[in-house]
Amino acid sequence: MKIQLYRIDDRLIHGQVVIGWVSVLHSDKIILCDDEVEANDWEKELYLSCVPDGLKTLILDEKHAAELLNNSSGDDSKAIFLVKGPEVIEHLLDKGVSFHTVNVGGIHYKEGRRNFLPYLYLSDEEIASFHRCMKKGVRFECLDVPTGHKVDIREVIPT
Repeated sequence: MKIQLYRIDDRLIHGQVVIGWVSVLHSDKIILCDDEVEANDWEKELYLSCVPDGLKTLILDEKHAAELLNNSSGDDSKAIFLVKGPEVIEHLLDKGVSFHTVNVGGIHYKEGRRNFLPYLYLSDEEIASFHRCMKKGVRFECLDVPTGHKVDIREVIPT
């Protein structure tokens, strides 16, 4: 299945995605993949309330997202696929999903994370997850907003 943009952003659906990315890419769908959000009706409703009318939105757990992405008959070429962190990309790889390039848009500060870019704070486990994904052929480009400066993650995280 062809997806317009695969994006890691720990805030998932928010203004930067809806106003920045959707409007620049002329996307018609957002696919949010998160087990916890999918299982919580209140959180689903919260994220759906951030989406303007006319923008289709799916909220899926990892299992159903993998099924969707592995189904080559669909065309979501105008869709943005959102996850919170590299571990989700890694889990989807383990379920047979293929990724070429993933945008890293924002993983923000919290205890145990170190700063690598103004919008990129990572724990040792997140760094290890990025490396495992890269060994499987995934390329990660750090870019928080469409007009920003694109940085290959290999330039900023330790090997």
